[in-house]
Amino acid sequence: MCLFHDLHEARTGDHNYVNKRYVQIDEAKAVEDLAKGLPIKDEIVSLTLEFNEGKSLEACISRDADQLDLILSLKEQQDLGNTYASEWLHYAVKRLQTASARTMAQEILETDSTGWWFEKKNRMVGQWPSE
Repeated sequence: MCLFHDLHEARTGDHNYVNKRYVQIDEAKAVEDLAKGLPIKDEIVSLTLEFNEGKSLEACISRDADQLDLILSLKEQQDLGNTYASEWLHYAVKRLQTASARTMAQEILETDSTGWWFEKKNRMVGQWPSE
């Protein structure tokens, strides 16, 4: 489900909320056309529909994973000084559906997005102590 939920965007493009106010997207037709002739066509169509309905636990988890990806990107932008990122972060976090995703988001928000690059800020790549 996580692999296929945005498959239609290969044909329709990735429209933001402003675009969607003016453009009607036929996701179902795009998915049908993309999956036509594939041995897993029915599964792709089914998983896409399930994701869009958002009712199953798997759909909730997949939607949360999609939002966590956005949250990670926005947190990086915020840490780099993008003043608009915090407003978008607020809305992305509000869309999370599961407790585990909200816990992960809180950890992301409290962690410096560059922290994993260096053990200490004064060390450069390739200068790690030998084990």
